Amino acid sequence: MDVSTEASYQELLSAVSLTGTRAVLRVTAMYQPTGGVGSKVFPPTYPAQNGQSPYVLESRMVDGQERGNVLLDSTPSQANRAEEALLRARRAGIVRVPLLQIEHEGAAPVVLTSLEFPHRYADAYLRDSLLDGVAFDKTELGRSLMAASPDDATTLYAHDPGSLVYGAWNSHRKGRQRKFPRVYASEVIGWDPVVGARNAGRMDPLNLQGAQKRRADGEGWDYAPASTKVKGEKLSEIGHGNVAPNPQHGGVTIHSAQRCATLSFAGLDRIGFGTASAAAADAARAVLAAYAMLADRLAFGRSSLWLRSGCELVLESERIEWVHRGGGTEQLDLTVDQAVALFEVATAHAQKQGLPLTTGTVVLTPSKPLAQAIDFSLTKASGDEA
Repeated sequence: MDVSTEASYQELLSAVSLTGTRAVLRVTAMYQPTGGVGSKVFPPTYPAQNGQSPYVLESRMVDGQERGNVLLDSTPSQANRAEEALLRARRAGIVRVPLLQIEHEGAAPVVLTSLEFPHRYADAYLRDSLLDGVAFDKTELGRSLMAASPDDATTLYAHDPGSLVYGAWNSHRKGRQRKFPRVYASEVIGWDPVVGARNAGRMDPLNLQGAQKRRADGEGWDYAPASTKVKGEKLSEIGHGNVAPNPQHGGVTIHSAQRCATLSFAGLDRIGFGTASAAAADAARAVLAAYAMLADRLAFGRSSLWLRSGCELVLESERIEWVHRGGGTEQLDLTVDQAVALFEVATAHAQKQGLPLTTGTVVLTPSKPLAQAIDFSLTKASGDEA
């Protein structure tokens, strides 16, 4: 075992056990658009009301002054990016983390994992899947996961630690609904946004004219020579003909972008492990902390950050730090390789304490109605239905 990694683990263990002055782990990173100052970035859009911007614009207090900003990536989206990075690393053999996986060989092969489920361990995809031919919720594993609580999250920790790190809410089942608040949160904002404007259209190289009517069986369409403005019959709705330029959201220019991520040790302390000893519980919390740190480094520890088309950022500076009681900070160096090593050491310690992770893959299959819904959605559903 590397001495420096063991030392880092002991620091982490002290932090999660709340025995020292460390209160939070914080990451602060500054970015610029890949096109440089003055180039546009495109934030996520949300339903606009009363002619307002489709972007999330707000003001925050910075050094006693209000400063405008725009949301570039939300906390749930950042969590999804972290999970996606973990999944890629697992498939590449870089890390070993638990995984629940639904496999379907129907109209098209489908593989969906617990690092992709919208509601994580409590997702409807799991509820409507089978494990060894038995409805998941009726299996021993399913019942144990559904019984997980803040007082005893042992099974959830072993099979889906992401639910404890990024939060999960069992809202798809009857009875008491379990809620696990996130202990890791990250977001990206752009400072001093100026909202832009643009028009978007499409030119058909043959300038096709006329109309179309989709066939009742959903297979293809019939041509009509008379043009129409009736919704559902325009050639432009199936990808032909010109589309006149029309106003679209125009992106923003920003002074800079900033990502702030936090890992709460007080939040981790609220997660219990039943009858496990205090030392074992602390070791498990250290695993959850190392899991969060590993995913953060895998997803965001690079020289650039791709959020979506038109929104790629170049890293200018980054600081990872322990935040102490009283507000003082202490810098921490943590590369991707170091995060991988730290996670491995943390899981080894927890296993010795009797709280191992289940690093194998639990394979499920969709129930008949879910399989039918998957096949229809992949092969038959129209664009409007999708």
